[in-house]
Amino acid sequence: MVGDSSEPSVQLNERIINPMTRLVWSSLLISLFFVSGCGYTQQVKLPNNIKTVAVETFKNEIPPSEQFAYRAGLEIELRNAIVEQFLLDGNLKVVDESEADAVLKGSVISYEQEGLRFDRLESVKEYRLFLVVKFQLIDRRTNKVIIYEPNFSGRAEFFVDRNPATARRSSANSATVDLAQSLVNRIVEEW
Repeated sequence: MVGDSSEPSVQLNERIINPMTRLVWSSLLISLFFVSGCGYTQQVKLPNNIKTVAVETFKNEIPPSEQFAYRAGLEIELRNAIVEQFLLDGNLKVVDESEADAVLKGSVISYEQEGLRFDRLESVKEYRLFLVVKFQLIDRRTNKVIIYEPNFSGRAEFFVDRNPATARRSSANSATVDLAQSLVNRIVEEW
């Protein structure tokens, strides 16, 4: 009788253990799947021979009739912001053109602001500033275009306050940094 009474309990324990074991293993596998699948990875999408880059000063190709919001010296600031972003990113080393594997060339094609928020009297209280460029990354050895973007932009918003010139300058700096970050990400990362 002892053997008879233990046999049903063994079967009962197996039935209880099997679902519990399955649940534990399933939970573990699902957890591993989510942990390994979450987030993103950064992969360089450039050819393997591109390790260094030279960044030329961008040209101003904004038509004179559209330069009412333009800020002098923006091309130099943009180049400096792009170089800084390449240094922060670390995938490509910035060097002189004579030593570079690739050369980044570009032009500022638009610098515009538009009203974003208005008060009851339709006066602008907040602006959005757009800085638009075209650029190309060229393999210096083959002179082949690696990446070409004809219409690439950065933007920033600013409120009109007591000193609109200061707000506009700060916004232009923010738009320049936003554009530089996006441009470098476009060149070196594949999402």
